[in-house]
Amino acid sequence: MPSEQSDLFDVAIIGGGPAGTTVGTFLAQRGRRVALFEKARHPRFHIGESLLPRNLPILKRLGIAEEVASIGVHKPGAELISPDHDARQTFGFGEALRPDPDHAYQVERSKFDEILLCNARVHGVSVREDCVVTGTDIGPEGCHLTYEENGRLGECRARFLIDASGRDGFLGRKMAGRRRSRNHNSAAMFAHFEDVPADAWTEPGNILIFWFEHGWIWFIPLKSGLTSVGAVCMPDYLKTRRGPLDVFFLETLRLCPKAWSAIRSARMATPARGAGNYSYKAERPFGDRYLLLGDAYAFVDPVFSSGVFFAMRSAELAAASIDECLERPARTAKLLRRYQRRVDSMIDTFCWFIYRFNTPTLRNLFMAPREFLKLRNAIISVVTGDVDAPGLVWRLAIFRLIFNVFRLVEHRSARLWELRRRGMLSVSMPEDEVAEKS
Repeated sequence: MPSEQSDLFDVAIIGGGPAGTTVGTFLAQRGRRVALFEKARHPRFHIGESLLPRNLPILKRLGIAEEVASIGVHKPGAELISPDHDARQTFGFGEALRPDPDHAYQVERSKFDEILLCNARVHGVSVREDCVVTGTDIGPEGCHLTYEENGRLGECRARFLIDASGRDGFLGRKMAGRRRSRNHNSAAMFAHFEDVPADAWTEPGNILIFWFEHGWIWFIPLKSGLTSVGAVCMPDYLKTRRGPLDVFFLETLRLCPKAWSAIRSARMATPARGAGNYSYKAERPFGDRYLLLGDAYAFVDPVFSSGVFFAMRSAELAAASIDECLERPARTAKLLRRYQRRVDSMIDTFCWFIYRFNTPTLRNLFMAPREFLKLRNAIISVVTGDVDAPGLVWRLAIFRLIFNVFRLVEHRSARLWELRRRGMLSVSMPEDEVAEKS
């Protein structure tokens, strides 16, 4: 394994989450020498516990499918619950246009991310934990990193640099012009609960999504017996907060009677946490000798559990592109532009739904999905992460047309929603707040 001071790595990676460990492992499988720098030490808490079916083939190619299955709760689909509809709507992954895999997993991210990191080590990635990258210098000859590890300073040289630092956006904030979305502005509060009754679910293992006046709420069952509960809220509501985060979080859950009735007898087992604006994107995902990956490049909203899938799928695509860039440097710009087109197309498919998820029109369509032309199956394909399914593009075009027609029919409620959305400026919640322990 290369030494930390003098040897040149092919690729250096900032961040040891799903994006960084996945791209590192795939590059190592291709024979590349890879160094990975992670500021924390695994296992560590992270939100984003719900995987998509299209994560499973990636896990298999990484060689960890069985290990992840052993820590996960079998997830057959999603259940949507609306305050304006009596019956809940269940979207089973087996109804997708390509129903294989027909399930995913709910996982504790501390365990899941540790599996990914250990797997990267097994494949030969030089992993450093509790190691903070303090500076980068990218020039014609390559990339030079400085870092601090256990109070000692070190440095690393590499031919290519990947920023997989997540929402921290080590490079994305200063080199790629990260911008908040004007179309979608929200923040989240979340905690783990114990003793949530099993009858909250129609089918065990599903993710539950409750709409309410100010956004939506998730319930994710975990193998430990805990349930991850979170509320993604609009900024005008968040600005009404006056007390501690724990109190405000419980007050928010009470505003959704269908969610509160399922959780009122449960106990909050962890302090509530908050995360600031969920929707942003860097102006570009790459530059000379560097690439932004996963949340370091873009994130929109956790409603379709797309964050981990996007991180891992874009990491797999990035590994192939970067490997070819190192082999044929003259083609680097062309290869990375092609990579960006594929990634942006994947993001845009999710974004159309996410930007409209809280609208009355989309809520009504989801709660009474159209069965003709397999439109329902197409929507489920998006929810599984299968954005390349045959026949998906034209079916989504028809669904968008239906959405626009219904929005005109429901013009009064649509207008009220649009006025509220335009008034959303910023979120007053700190980006990573943790409630004090009582």
